[in-house]
Amino acid sequence: MRLLPGDPIVKHLGTSYTAQNAAAFARQVGLDKGFFAQYFTWLGHAVTGDLGYSWNVSPNAPISTILSKTLPPTIEIAVLSQIIALAISIPMSVAVVRRPNGRFDRSTNAFMLSAYSIPTLIAIPILTLILTVRYSLLPGPSSWVSFAQDPWLNLKVCLLPAIAISIASIAGHFRFLRNDMIINLQEDFVVMARSKGLTNRRILWRHVLRPSSVTLLTSVGLTIGGLIVGLFVAEVYLAIPGFSTQVIAAVDTSDYGLLQACIMTIAFIVISIQVIVNFMLPILDPRIARD
Repeated sequence: MRLLPGDPIVKHLGTSYTAQNAAAFARQVGLDKGFFAQYFTWLGHAVTGDLGYSWNVSPNAPISTILSKTLPPTIEIAVLSQIIALAISIPMSVAVVRRPNGRFDRSTNAFMLSAYSIPTLIAIPILTLILTVRYSLLPGPSSWVSFAQDPWLNLKVCLLPAIAISIASIAGHFRFLRNDMIINLQEDFVVMARSKGLTNRRILWRHVLRPSSVTLLTSVGLTIGGLIVGLFVAEVYLAIPGFSTQVIAAVDTSDYGLLQACIMTIAFIVISIQVIVNFMLPILDPRIARD
């Protein structure tokens, strides 16, 4: 950010720029200090919960207030995308492992590999063309309303970006879960379950899916980085006033404090999800706790 062209003071003052005004503004926001002094001053306040104020994107607005308003749409789309991904990938994985390496399994694998290679930047315009322009099933860009204003319309607006982001997640979850379920089907407890006369459906859903879900849960944690990238594309393309638009606005206006707070928030979310995943793994498979 510091190496990008453009002076944040000039961007902020605009036509009212003078040497005197520039010096006063630099003292006010701390830009008159060195880089490390600026950073550690900000970090010292950040660890106490004081993220400071935005000086360009929303002048004199607390950054914590900006984040509290822009995070909900982003979190809503991310959660919805993972619900869609799990709702599709789990039944698909169970269906193909009934006959591993069969025709259905091979064709599904080829389709999922193709889906995994589709970037969000391509998926969103295509889905917009099909679901919005051609068939008018979902609202188009600039249709955002909050959940409090209209829950049903809010869900419809979130569906388009959530579907686009979930495509890669569906393929990734499917590949991880399918491979792990095929391995677990060779375990002794499956042989014993079959000897007791249990049906394949019961064995797959009750005895194989749970230990295989360890890999699936790990996959969910690993896709967070890809979700963040996809959310950036989706929110900008569909004009959704979410977290990603604030990051881009902070970069565009050289609002260092807001950008640092956004990056810290992303890091906190990613680390928190990884910690939650690690705590849930022994619950799904007690063998991990014993090891």
